[in-house]
Amino acid sequence: MNYMYERMEAAGETAIFDRAELKQFEQYVADNYNEFYKNNVSYESKKEGNKFIITLFNNPVITMEEILLDIRG
Repeated sequence: MNYMYERMEAAGETAIFDRAELKQFEQYVADNYNEFYKNNVSYESKKEGNKFIITLFNNPVITMEEILLDIRG
């Protein structure tokens, strides 16, 4: 993993998921679609090997940490 991704992960806006966790994340986004859309929440996904790097872009509504708490509960 390169320095940029390490910094984003440390800032709490990037998470690394396996395929099962990615499905949970996608379901979370679907369940909260209206809130994401209303507040222009966006994210980027990148596949590296068997892992998926998800970066949540800066927004006033939710952090990756909050999402992780909800999906990993």
